[in-house]
Amino acid sequence: MQLRRFASCASLVPALALLAGCGASSNPPGAGVDQAGQAAGGNANGGTLASGGGIAAGGDRSGNQSGTSAAGAAGAAQGGAFANGGAASNGGASSGGMSAGGAASVGAWQGPKAAAATDQLLQTEYAAWKSAHAQACANGSWVVVKDGSVVSEGIGYGMLLAAGMNDQPLFDGLYRYYTDHADSNGLMNWATGLCDAPGNNMANAATDGDLDAAMALLQAQARWPGGNYLEQAKTLAGKIAMFESETCGTRRVLKPGDAFGGCSDKNGQDKLNPSYFAPGYYRVFSHYFADQASVWSALTDGSYELYAVYQARMANLVPDWSKVDGSDWYGAAYYYDACRTPWRVAVDYGFSLDPRAKTFLANIASWVDSKGGLPGAAQEHNSAFIGAFALAGVYDQAKLDGYVSAWLSDTQSDDKPYFQGTLRLLYLMTAAGRFSSTL
Repeated sequence: MQLRRFASCASLVPALALLAGCGASSNPPGAGVDQAGQAAGGNANGGTLASGGGIAAGGDRSGNQSGTSAAGAAGAAQGGAFANGGAASNGGASSGGMSAGGAASVGAWQGPKAAAATDQLLQTEYAAWKSAHAQACANGSWVVVKDGSVVSEGIGYGMLLAAGMNDQPLFDGLYRYYTDHADSNGLMNWATGLCDAPGNNMANAATDGDLDAAMALLQAQARWPGGNYLEQAKTLAGKIAMFESETCGTRRVLKPGDAFGGCSDKNGQDKLNPSYFAPGYYRVFSHYFADQASVWSALTDGSYELYAVYQARMANLVPDWSKVDGSDWYGAAYYYDACRTPWRVAVDYGFSLDPRAKTFLANIASWVDSKGGLPGAAQEHNSAFIGAFALAGVYDQAKLDGYVSAWLSDTQSDDKPYFQGTLRLLYLMTAAGRFSSTL
């Protein structure tokens, strides 16, 4: 999640709770960008990760914090990973398909799977991540803690992890927190205090957390049929389409929130965040929600058009933020927002084998190789960067195995903070082919 501000919207989505993080500004910045906005060409220095938590308001994501590293903590996750219709093993998909609106089973992944991303590694790292970053609230909801607070980004990430690791109690607790803190549009306010009482704090929504929550609900429906998750996913996806996307000229774009960004921003904040684009999710939403399909298909095409613009002007990378036409928004930095983009596109390739995704990932891999490979090519020495670059190899089995092995063999990566540690586990799940499309 990023530091940003938003306004409100209408109608609650039903259900359970998620994980979060905090902070807002009147001029919404991005992840790792200080509240004055992103300086030309680079990262902000407004603050660092506080000891014991996520990102301090106005700071970047690069600081150290106390906590347990995911690597090395043993034990299976609560609820058992890959049990009872869980994610597919290396031989294929497991049982337990969508109960309504879909046919295929959990774990329908078409792309390569990294040999080093084993079930045991995922179980071990999930147990460590949950111990370090998830917390129960007094009312039965759960949160993902970021620097002593909660952000919708963390809730969305946590829901994806809980669905992938078959942890229904955590999933439901996180979704409860999400819905308990919805704004007037029925989307979670992007930032709250730690285990705040239910209510609308008027912080407004952030699109990345909303998208991850909607995708996680579809994954939950496939894993735990009968929970009404599919209907909740449809409702949430519809709100995202309505309040967090729009057509600018001839291109459908994803706004960064329900109260700012895009071409309709009243304050001239006509910006987009490429790391929020989730073309893999869009095609899944199109498949299951026929009445929304035209929006999601247009967003898929618009995303790949913009990816091509970004890579053409940034030597195969993408920026943290851009204007709606793909041009610079205060510089062309590939930093703590943009670093997630290879993961987003790798998910789409794993779901669809779309040649546009392959082109994007091959361009990223070309940049990585031109900088000496992994881990050295990464701008920061942690899994948020190194792991995402490793996923750029998902279009080719040998490339993926080489990149993932180089990533996991690096013992110097600082993955203790919330952001780095949570993305590490999401990236591992993706590399293993355990990020279910449900298609």
